[in-house]
Amino acid sequence: MLADYGADVVWIEPPAGDPLRASAPEHVSCIDRGKRSVALDLADATARDQVLVLADRAEVFVESWRPGVADRLGLGYDVLHARNPRLVYVSISGFGEEDPNELPAEEALVQAVLGGMSDQVAHRDGPVYLGFPFANIGAAALAVIGALAAIRRARHDGHGRHVHTSLLDGALAYNSMLWGDSDASPARGDEPLPLQGTSRMRLITRSFECGDGEYLGIHTGAVGAFGRAMQVLGVDDRVPPSSDGMDMGVPLTDDELPVVRDELVEIFRSRPRAEWVQLFRDADVCAVEHLRPTEVFDSPQARHNDMVLTVDDPVLGPVEQVAPPIRFAATPGAVRGPAPRLGEHTADVLATHAGWPEPSATPGPTEPDPRPLLDGVRIVDLGAYYAGPYSSRLLADLGADVVKVEPLLGDQLRGIERPFFSAQAGKRSLAADLKHPAVRPPLERLLRGADVVHHNLRPGAGERLGVDDASVRALNPSIITLHAPGWGATGPDASRQSFAPMLSGYAGITYEVAGAYNAPLPPTANEDPGNGLLGAIAILLALLHRDETGEGQSMENPQLNATMTHLAHIVRTPSGDVLGAGALDPLQMGRGAFDRLYETADGWICIVARTDAERAALLEALDVEAAADDDTQADRLRVAIAARKTDELVDQLGAVGVPATEPVGRNIRTFMRDPEARRVGRVAEVVHPVLGAVREIDLLVRVSDAARVPHRLAPALGEHTDAVLAELGCSPTEIAALRAAGAVR
Repeated sequence: MLADYGADVVWIEPPAGDPLRASAPEHVSCIDRGKRSVALDLADATARDQVLVLADRAEVFVESWRPGVADRLGLGYDVLHARNPRLVYVSISGFGEEDPNELPAEEALVQAVLGGMSDQVAHRDGPVYLGFPFANIGAAALAVIGALAAIRRARHDGHGRHVHTSLLDGALAYNSMLWGDSDASPARGDEPLPLQGTSRMRLITRSFECGDGEYLGIHTGAVGAFGRAMQVLGVDDRVPPSSDGMDMGVPLTDDELPVVRDELVEIFRSRPRAEWVQLFRDADVCAVEHLRPTEVFDSPQARHNDMVLTVDDPVLGPVEQVAPPIRFAATPGAVRGPAPRLGEHTADVLATHAGWPEPSATPGPTEPDPRPLLDGVRIVDLGAYYAGPYSSRLLADLGADVVKVEPLLGDQLRGIERPFFSAQAGKRSLAADLKHPAVRPPLERLLRGADVVHHNLRPGAGERLGVDDASVRALNPSIITLHAPGWGATGPDASRQSFAPMLSGYAGITYEVAGAYNAPLPPTANEDPGNGLLGAIAILLALLHRDETGEGQSMENPQLNATMTHLAHIVRTPSGDVLGAGALDPLQMGRGAFDRLYETADGWICIVARTDAERAALLEALDVEAAADDDTQADRLRVAIAARKTDELVDQLGAVGVPATEPVGRNIRTFMRDPEARRVGRVAEVVHPVLGAVREIDLLVRVSDAARVPHRLAPALGEHTDAVLAELGCSPTEIAALRAAGAVR
């Protein structure tokens, strides 16, 4: 991510290369593009000294060893910070710096420990191997967020900091949308996942098979969309719409429930998908096709967004890949080149010390600035729902002052407690009718004093409200604006509705999580948190640019772009061959004999044996003969494991160095009450005047030498209206007049 937006990244690899080069070269072709490769054996003292010299000149150092390994190598934070006080040191582990878990940083093992394998809907009972690596993706994004915030502070006070995050934190960044509870509405415990279409809520969020065998996702979350959908489907006489379009608050009756749950399935089978898509688009209802991986590359909107590029990879040859997703007006992303060959730049980098300048002789400050990293940054958030507002929530966690400007009736998501609380934690609420002329003067003062304005309004809505980039920039020329539309601000699908997880289907994720040959399934994690993570990165990059130049800029972060990055590890050749997709087996057990779930005599076990030594130890421990093909090997292991108890097997395999663990069941309630999760700061518990104790996911990236912001719950509607207006210079009389006129709440 940093290389795509201009960083010069030197990638230190072992002499044999990153193991991913052999196991998944298509992954390397994308995630390591634009870097320079240096091959070094860090078991050698000379090689370690060479890394130290490079770190002396670097601004950021990133490592993903198990906790303690960096210190044993002499490359830990304390050593590097003493040599280069301005260096930002980023650690990405599997379970966190303080977690005693000795399992390696593997996606499947982290999800098994956390309970993610029990959250994914499936075609069978039991835990499910997750089809796309959102713990890794989330950890990468959190690391970038922490690094960028620390870089800004280091450039201010000369003090580099230690940034910590983990794959477990990365998974929680996506789980935050639904993980959490309150005394008034407790989290689900261990009961099974509800079936699609069983809710009494007048909300359709499910997929349907159409007459041509293709699948279509429907979401009626927009105001009035449920009623319009019933009209398109011809059942509005039996399931009439509400008068105000706010259908979600009205439960289905006993007569209406079977119509929505059962009859719609057959109705959708009466027409091919393309016809349904057009009918729903004409009715302004979110209806999105489920596509196979990389089919989205051919969509006109993805091409319009410049989301597909061809890279001439030295191993794979020319391949189409997902392009940098954030669109900057002044500083656009650019891929410098393909992923490097192993050690391609070793001689040049070591001879020139990467071509970076000499370390500064100026001593760093005696004491670092102790404030929260984003203290003093002011963000006006005009967004709604989740995908946009989660961006500013992540920055509020790091100290930004975020004013949420919402309509008098409130954000449309307020009726759904958990995602609303997650997206809006740490913010202040100003409830105002932006169309009311009396609101314009204080709104303009708010915009003049802001560093960032963010919204995910549909194209054209910002212009009508006077909060689009041009209008805001006329008031504040140095402002940063971020628009996070569903499909894009312009293009053939710009006016199309977008809701999660429908775009996950459009990008191919629903087929990836379903397993080979299966009908698509909704993923556990989706594009809403993904878009929020990328939006936070966009804002931080723009703030760094403004710090250096004094110039603001406009940015666009479409939800489509963010969703496509979730499968950036899947690429396509010019002949149409898709590389890196379809690895999950039809039973959703795993990605091969040595990376999968197995059923035991009394439960389940997850095994990830990557190295030859681990695989040999596994076969020996189970007295299983090696097989020439993967399917036979998996079958032999399945038979042996089925006769053993889980606890005994985990202990036995752990004793011989084979990574294995029991996948826990649905874990929200247990995790949210885990004292260790609260101590580390992953979970916060705050008392709410109505809901009682509220437990929710808290800070997921930890930074040394910077104060933590106490967790603040999402604000009540208009909770801070008076305070914000007073800060903007409105007298009590003026505020009362605005309220009397119905302009604010």
